[in-house]
Amino acid sequence: MRTTTFALIVWLVMVAGQAYAQTAASDCASSAADPSCDRTRLYVKGEYLLWWTKDAPAPVPLVSTGLIGAPGTRILLGGEDVDTAERQGARFTVGGWLTSDFTWGAEARYFFLPTTSATRSVSSSGASGSPTLLIPFFDVTIPGESSTFLSLPGSFSGTATEHFESRFQGAELSAVKSLASSARWRAELLAGFRWIDLGEKYRFSTSSPNIPPATDIFMTRDVFDTTNRFYGGQVGLRGEYRYGAWLVGSGARLGLGTMHQTVDIDGVLVANTFNGGGSNPLQTFPGGYFAQPTNMGLHSRTVFAAVPEANAEVGYRLTSWAQIYVGYTFLYLSNVARPSDQIDRSINPTQNASFGGAPPPALVGEARPAFRFRSSDFWAQGLSLAVVLRY
Repeated sequence: MRTTTFALIVWLVMVAGQAYAQTAASDCASSAADPSCDRTRLYVKGEYLLWWTKDAPAPVPLVSTGLIGAPGTRILLGGEDVDTAERQGARFTVGGWLTSDFTWGAEARYFFLPTTSATRSVSSSGASGSPTLLIPFFDVTIPGESSTFLSLPGSFSGTATEHFESRFQGAELSAVKSLASSARWRAELLAGFRWIDLGEKYRFSTSSPNIPPATDIFMTRDVFDTTNRFYGGQVGLRGEYRYGAWLVGSGARLGLGTMHQTVDIDGVLVANTFNGGGSNPLQTFPGGYFAQPTNMGLHSRTVFAAVPEANAEVGYRLTSWAQIYVGYTFLYLSNVARPSDQIDRSINPTQNASFGGAPPPALVGEARPAFRFRSSDFWAQGLSLAVVLRY
């Protein structure tokens, strides 16, 4: 659906551009074979993106068959990177020359990769002979490795799900300075402002209902939600070589500025276990397993970041006003907060009924899990198919 919509937009713009080109005055001959026919003031570029992004970092072990480090223990959920596979999006560029000698211009560009997600689950029926599933953690009150039951054969079943979401977009506004130009090639300098927005969410949900005919309900949810917004200045250099109707271009940009990072941590336990179970109403308590009152809340900071980008493309001039391109882009963010990196598996279980006991429990001992920012990097790379219209 997104591909069809993008193709329709490109077609409409091409029709409008053709009508304009047929009526507007031209500064040069309208021959596709004439490589010097590029004295146009306005250009519009629409690109279909097929990109790949860096996997979400491995979360802590979430579900296992035994204590971490014990012989024979298998990690069934968590403990490995989350792959979001390929992602489709779009990029749009509008630019124009502001001076009659085509020396100074301006350009605006925007790209987006829509929200993508990945989900994995593990479960056990709780029937006799079914596997016992554990949620492992490091207990700061013992100290040492410990666990709590997700499922227990003969008592309750268990299901756990990890869900990851990611969105990515950015925009920039640049002044363009022509450094050199001829019938065969041109080189340009860019300088301006860049904004990038990377939003990611990691959710760990569990359900451990009693085996029928009992109807006790026990559910938890941990959510780690991060936002990274880059604001900074940018400089770049690009060039293009023309050979007949063929075009080959490349460029590089470097953005330097601040990355505003926010991490929103929330957790909840929903159960009727503590008021008799059965048909009794559900009760809600703060904190799940890895999101506890000691680390829950909204955390933010601003740090320095660098955003380099490089691209290359090959194009073909269809007419004096339309070209098509196939390209490759690599974009890097040096300093971001990613959600699964913010999980602390060192837990003081005295503060939450998820680990046993009746609520409301009181924290006794060290305040863990604790929050502290953990930074990582991020990259996106991939292919593009573009149409450029010049007026």
